[in-house]
Amino acid sequence: MAQGKADFEQDIFIDSEEEWFDIQNRIAVFDKNAVITQGTLKITADHIEVAEQQGNRTFTATGTPATYQQQLDDGSMMQAEAETIFYDEQAQQLRMLGNVKVSQANKEISGAELVYDFATQQLRARRGDDENERVTTIFRTDSKNNDEPINR
Repeated sequence: MAQGKADFEQDIFIDSEEEWFDIQNRIAVFDKNAVITQGTLKITADHIEVAEQQGNRTFTATGTPATYQQQLDDGSMMQAEAETIFYDEQAQQLRMLGNVKVSQANKEISGAELVYDFATQQLRARRGDDENERVTTIFRTDSKNNDEPINR
């Protein structure tokens, strides 16, 4: 999964129905239908918090689910959903927690936690605390329609 590098040179826009700012603590809160866009990167959530400390911004998006999508350098679209999505702008790291599902081209990954490092282009997925939980990766064949849901 190759990142959309050009997106990180773009401005970040956040839209929502309600916004609240704690100027002293450098926290911004965006509620109800909150959407972050940066180039082709888009995160939608019920609630987004942006915190800034020592010049680094972190974004926390929560929803039922929160979603992420981005066009990658190879032209394919990466799409994901999770209960919580964390984005650390300085570290260029995306961390998703809770019922995580990620799809890109002919691959689909699901698990309890997924961490994607944009700088190194490395992805790590983990199961939840339950020993019976697993991380599942599906490689679809070219003959299958990539828009069809996977049933097992």
